[in-house]
Amino acid sequence: MRGGRSRRLITLVLPWVVLGMATISAAQAPPKPAVALVLEVTGGRIAGIEPYREIAADTTVRVPPGVRFVFQHYGSCRRFVVVGGVATFRADGVDVSGSRPTDTRVACPRRITLKDDGAAAAVVMRSLGRPRIAVSSRPEFVIVGPRAAEFAALRVRRGDEIVVEQSLAAGPRVRWPSHVPPLAAATNYEVELLPVGAGRPPVVIGIRTLEAPAADETMTLVSAE
Repeated sequence: MRGGRSRRLITLVLPWVVLGMATISAAQAPPKPAVALVLEVTGGRIAGIEPYREIAADTTVRVPPGVRFVFQHYGSCRRFVVVGGVATFRADGVDVSGSRPTDTRVACPRRITLKDDGAAAAVVMRSLGRPRIAVSSRPEFVIVGPRAAEFAALRVRRGDEIVVEQSLAAGPRVRWPSHVPPLAAATNYEVELLPVGAGRPPVVIGIRTLEAPAADETMTLVSAE
């Protein structure tokens, strides 16, 4: 009787052990890299897709009929417009079926990656120092990544002078205001990301403007991971 009971207990326990191992294995799988950025969704909704959210490699997006889906693919440096159909994203391109997309060449975005420095149990972002990131005189920033919602505003300053400050409440994209003069050429500035909530220091990123105006304004992605 004891031997039979032990066998029954083992039979009951083993499936849970296997399930636990599968869960741990899935949790340890590294996330797939982002390969595109959503720019616009109009004429309806697409499940799981929002403007200025990144799209990971091997993602398939089903665009309902009549819905206009605009995105920028990083690897090919192209901006696509898809109206209806199915788009499958790869690191080196996009496959679209069910419609005829249009695409145009655009400037490849720059990326700044922010990571947790592990200095404390609380979330503390490490400021990026030199070398400074090269930007145009009218830079455009998009805050992306799983922790993008932790920031409330973006500020550009030179020394004690605040050149631009914009809330992120309306969205993670910061375009250079039309009423603000462009930044001086070949000059150092600081970008500050202000965290949500009081008492947390801003994340400071050093930037330097180009010596000559850019022919095509380049988007700078600030990835908060």
